[in-house]
Amino acid sequence: MTNEAIYQDAFNLLCGDLIGEGTTRKVFACRLRHELVVKVEIDKFWRDFANVVEMRFWQFHVNDALRKWLAPCDYLSPDGRILLQRRADPLPRNYELPEKIPAFLNDLKRDNFGLIDGNLVCVDYALAITKAPGQIVNAKWWTEKK
Repeated sequence: MTNEAIYQDAFNLLCGDLIGEGTTRKVFACRLRHELVVKVEIDKFWRDFANVVEMRFWQFHVNDALRKWLAPCDYLSPDGRILLQRRADPLPRNYELPEKIPAFLNDLKRDNFGLIDGNLVCVDYALAITKAPGQIVNAKWWTEKK
């Protein structure tokens, strides 16, 4: 068996259906733990290290009240290409987005948020900023009609 076959087999063991994707990652259902998703960084000329950024941001806010706004990260592969994160339910269409949010959440696309245990969390915070993390600001959602 070739190394490629082993990698493909391991990927298929871990990753279920594709449930989302962005410019830097694809998100799969986790076959081994259904309460998690598998975020796989897309190969391209350069790497954005979005998984690494997200895991470090999660770890940085470990003793922080702001952590309640984040989907928990469970595991990061050694090279950062694979991140296991707690799975959030998609927001219902009629879900009322908050008018005020922490300043560090700056990629305010509805799809970047979900519900865990009924609480709103950000599931994609690779672009979060640590500037003024405790400051609460008016939200400017991408879905706002101007």
